[in-house]
Amino acid sequence: MPPETEPARQRDPALVTRIVSALILIPVSLFLLWSGGLAFTAYCAAFAAAMAWEWMRMADREAPTRSYAIASAAAAGAVLFAADGEFFWMIAWPMAGAIGVSFTGDMPTSRRWRGGFGILYVALSVSALASLRALNGLDAAAFILLVVWAADSAAYFAGTWIRGPKLWPKASPNKTWSGLIAGLAGGCAAAWGFAAWQSFDITGTMIAGLVLAVAAMAGDMAMSLFKRLFGVKDTGEIIPGHGGVLDRVDALMAACLTGLVLASLNVLESPL
Repeated sequence: MPPETEPARQRDPALVTRIVSALILIPVSLFLLWSGGLAFTAYCAAFAAAMAWEWMRMADREAPTRSYAIASAAAAGAVLFAADGEFFWMIAWPMAGAIGVSFTGDMPTSRRWRGGFGILYVALSVSALASLRALNGLDAAAFILLVVWAADSAAYFAGTWIRGPKLWPKASPNKTWSGLIAGLAGGCAAAWGFAAWQSFDITGTMIAGLVLAVAAMAGDMAMSLFKRLFGVKDTGEIIPGHGGVLDRVDALMAACLTGLVLASLNVLESPL
């Protein structure tokens, strides 16, 4: 059957599984986001630990058990410090973990950066979300999640059904220009809807939404590059239809870091 008339289920055999997984994870995430406090912080810390574990397995398959333990503890600890406003320890704790991991195992010197970089990236990105929820409030964290989910979903469906020219085949054979454009449009549309619903400044909120959508697309592409560098297809298998936790939140990671920067600079009249 020609690609133009190929049924959607054949274009992505895991589509139904993806939807079922999302229907389970999204309500749980939204409930804990709304609850805030220790419940949401613990949820973020658990995710950070799982993400750090996945990164270590992806970056160094021969890493000793202590490397996994250090990575998970460093990422989870950073989240706990971030939610309490302890920004020095939010950075210092994972840095110590990154240094510790870099000097464990038998990985060649030229590759020792892999584990340490991953710990910092995971720890700081999840810490950014926990910090924004704890210190900036529900609107800031909800805005980032809404924009990223909208951008990610629009990019996925446009790339799956519209397809078209590849964005960067050497980095990811599945990403397309149609997906990128749809992702940016989806993020902006979500930002506009959020601004109208919450009576925020529409211009500032849409600019913030566009910046976050760009960051989300870049984060997704960056994870594809890392997976290709490390020689893996998926970061894990914990989420049916999605792969690993890192596969599911790669766009959110970069967007959270960007959101924390925007909130710190306070340059836009937006939820951040």
